[in-house]
Amino acid sequence: MDFSLESWYADFANYAWWEVPAVITALLYILLAARRNRWCFLYGFISSLIYVYLTVRLKLYFDSFINIYYLGMSVYGWIDWSKSDPSKELQVKRLGWKKFSLYAIAIGFISLFVGYWAAHYTDNSLPYWDAFTTVASLLATYWVVKRYIENWLIWIVVDLLSTFIYFFKGLPLTSALFLLYTFMAVFGYYKWMGWARKDA
Repeated sequence: MDFSLESWYADFANYAWWEVPAVITALLYILLAARRNRWCFLYGFISSLIYVYLTVRLKLYFDSFINIYYLGMSVYGWIDWSKSDPSKELQVKRLGWKKFSLYAIAIGFISLFVGYWAAHYTDNSLPYWDAFTTVASLLATYWVVKRYIENWLIWIVVDLLSTFIYFFKGLPLTSALFLLYTFMAVFGYYKWMGWARKDA
């Protein structure tokens, strides 16, 4: 990973005006998602749209793909969560540690395969890290929509890794956002666990 203070500052200066609204709407998304509020998907859509532009410019193509995926899942999530009785809180579900472990192993193998392909056939600047965060995020986002508690465990890992990726790519605000995401994912996990016990 090549890094210089000059290139980092140049990237920050070029993208700051896009990064600020992306960070604000992303924060609103996760705050509302942790509270099981369907309006999270509106802010998630706006944030993802901005990040599609940013990640293409930074040659983080898997992140571009995942943000396009987020756009579609925001629409799907809005529709799915709108089906529930508005007078009742959305119920959360548990996947179970056995199934979760199998999914985690699958994420690892798929990420290695996709990362290898990206390293040899694209100019992706961080092929293996980008592959992992993309593959894991695909699954975690679907689990958010389906309200599986274990989605937060994946987000903890993805968000912490993304903190370093975006810092070295010259997006310090996004890096700080993902660090905050990490703590919020921990909060979301325990919050949803509490609701699961209450609903049981």
